[in-house]
Amino acid sequence: MSAPDSLAFQLPLTQGYRHLAALLVEDHCETSETLHCALEQMRIYAVVAHDGETALKIAGAMRFNLVILDVLLPCINGFETYRALRNLPEVRDVPVLFMGATSAAQSRSAALGTHYLCKPFGLPEFQARVEQILIAETQRQAREQDGPMGQY
Repeated sequence: MSAPDSLAFQLPLTQGYRHLAALLVEDHCETSETLHCALEQMRIYAVVAHDGETALKIAGAMRFNLVILDVLLPCINGFETYRALRNLPEVRDVPVLFMGATSAAQSRSAALGTHYLCKPFGLPEFQARVEQILIAETQRQAREQDGPMGQY
């Protein structure tokens, strides 16, 4: 699903979704459509932005469990978009999966403490990585909710 004209929208509460939402930022239409379908197969609601500016507008309009961010975007690249996203309270702590085709981008992603998927990749690899990130995030949130008392 592409970003709606009105940015005030909610996650659909249909039985088919796991009540998880991903912001997919990819400028190549064919790739974004393929990844969007892969996320829907996982029962993850996906909103697509084709550039960093649109992604920033959408990010403040709804809650996301994951941001999937292409490194090479028009106007604002993926790393600049990432820095701007980290300044938005709505997505400050949301995990980010970078996608790109260069080892330099992979090194930079590692330095930022984010996840990275090297293009080209297969859909099973993409889906496994998304699932891995979401499981890790769920575990992290559970540990935070337990707090120090949960450690005894």
